[in-house]
Amino acid sequence: MSYFIKQGNSFRVSAKEAMDLHEKLPAGNYIIKQDPFENLYLEMIDSFEFKGKRYGDNIRNTDRIINTFLDRTVSTGVMLTGEKGSGKSLLAKNLAMRAKDLDIPTIVINAPWHGDKFNSFLQTISQPCVILFDEFEKVYDREDQESILTLLDGVFPSKKLFVLTCNDKYRVDQHMRNRPGRIYYMIDFKGLDAEFIREYCADNLKNLSHTESICKIASLFGEFNFDMLKAMVEEMNRYNESPQEVMRLINAKPEFEEKVKHEVSLVSKGKLVPTTQLEYSEWYGNPLQKALSFEYDPNPEGDDDWITVQFTQSDLKELDPQSGKFTFVNQHGDCLTLTRVREKTFDYYSVF
Repeated sequence: MSYFIKQGNSFRVSAKEAMDLHEKLPAGNYIIKQDPFENLYLEMIDSFEFKGKRYGDNIRNTDRIINTFLDRTVSTGVMLTGEKGSGKSLLAKNLAMRAKDLDIPTIVINAPWHGDKFNSFLQTISQPCVILFDEFEKVYDREDQESILTLLDGVFPSKKLFVLTCNDKYRVDQHMRNRPGRIYYMIDFKGLDAEFIREYCADNLKNLSHTESICKIASLFGEFNFDMLKAMVEEMNRYNESPQEVMRLINAKPEFEEKVKHEVSLVSKGKLVPTTQLEYSEWYGNPLQKALSFEYDPNPEGDDDWITVQFTQSDLKELDPQSGKFTFVNQHGDCLTLTRVREKTFDYYSVF
């Protein structure tokens, strides 16, 4: 007995076994593909898996995003920003895994799909689902990003959770920033703080006496990420070495941090040098990479009579990993403090 599948005005012969119809898309992960006739379809891929403890705000942020998505009647956009290894991809995967537990499928966008055909195809999936755009600003150029705005505007009737990961939020179309109607949540992933590092070491590091040394090494980086921490702990456990020893070989080098900004405070001849007298009140680089040299003018209104003060790595007296502060004292008693300038988060309470 023959069976026929109707598509528009066309009929195709099909075996009965091939007619596996579903009233809704099964929970799982999918990518979009296109057949030779330029028709879009979904192909199931392996589901995301993660074994082990989740650190930081991963669980809390996952719960909040999913709860908000379920509570709202319209689509919800989420942007996760931060460099590779910062934890944004882990949160995105965790959202997909939680969605699967709730019988909600995830469609992973790994090509610059856009336009009316793409939008219409997503709307044919009327059930709630997660649309994951991985490394959004790399997959979509500026022009293609603009074409996605309509999809995020919530004008379509179906309910979607749009999750966008990106390494650089400033390469994302400006019309997505400060627009909660399109991107409801924007979460920035910065470098790991000391509390995160200590918690991870407590669970995974065999020799806990090295924990504070790891925190100090982390402070040498602009953004010390999870990949770096995981590799360090793994190597230390494997060879029973100190953080300093494993850093010789691990692909994580503070000397690559050439653009890290520091505020300068200099005490010379027992007096604090005003910033107006310093040649530079800001300094960029790694304080432990090379000798440091600073100049100041003790008499700005007189003749130029600049004084040079120098420090070596052996002059380091204190390193505070929490604040990113380096304190040097040279043989003449001059004191230099370099304090890392981190990207500031606006203090909303300060305006009230």
